[in-house]
Amino acid sequence: MNEFLLLFSEKNIEKILALGYKLFYCFVVFAVCLFFIQLSRKAVKRFLLKQAANSKVPVDERKANTIYSIVSSIIKYLLYFIALCTILTELGIEKSSLIAIAGAGSVAIGLGAQNVIQDMLDGFFILFEDHFGVGDIIEIQGKTGTVEAITMRTTKIRDANGAVHIFPNGSIGSITNYCKDYINAIVDIDIDYNENLENVIAILKNEMEKTKDIPYILETPEILGITELGASAITIRIVAKCQVKQNWGVERVLRLRIKNRLDKENITIPFTQTTVHIKRE
Repeated sequence: MNEFLLLFSEKNIEKILALGYKLFYCFVVFAVCLFFIQLSRKAVKRFLLKQAANSKVPVDERKANTIYSIVSSIIKYLLYFIALCTILTELGIEKSSLIAIAGAGSVAIGLGAQNVIQDMLDGFFILFEDHFGVGDIIEIQGKTGTVEAITMRTTKIRDANGAVHIFPNGSIGSITNYCKDYINAIVDIDIDYNENLENVIAILKNEMEKTKDIPYILETPEILGITELGASAITIRIVAKCQVKQNWGVERVLRLRIKNRLDKENITIPFTQTTVHIKRE
């Protein structure tokens, strides 16, 4: 009974209250950190919008989004670091001790952080060399998607299926960017072997000259000619130079127009056929 009462003595209650205060303090510091992270994102975005409004030169929205993503990431990590130091100090670890611990572990941390540092450096190179930006459609290591975010350490892209792929900036290597200046819409049309190809190509050229009303096409589509002699058809390729990110929509419109025109001209678009010969013994 005495031990039970001793447990709740004034001294132990003070310790419990002190511990509770420290935990509450840590929670408040973390909450304030999250608040300032959100506030900083809004401030950075507001600053970039203001700069764009005051600029006499048109601002590249893609690059502005990239700057916003990286700067927000830097501020986030900086605020996390400040919050961590504040919490550790409140828990009784002095700043001098933090410096000593950091110095003692610098070699080990340095060896383990080489990749992290490399990722950060490559993140800055991505920004300043303008290899790609937020909103671009790119291909990295066989994965194609739209860039959603570029942080200090990683690049995040979302593919056509909605899956998100995250790459450390230091491991990206070669990049294919489908959003530099323009992109080609490519349409392959299969024609029956019995058709007059010169006549078909002339009809296609005539139809392509009527595509000025199609949005996003920069130049009259070009008939490249025959690209394949297939098992059941001859393939003719058409290429249209168009605005970035609009190639798939342009391809759909061109296919519809070509199909309607070929039907009107009674030109056959064949389907794959297989002839089976039965040999009787």
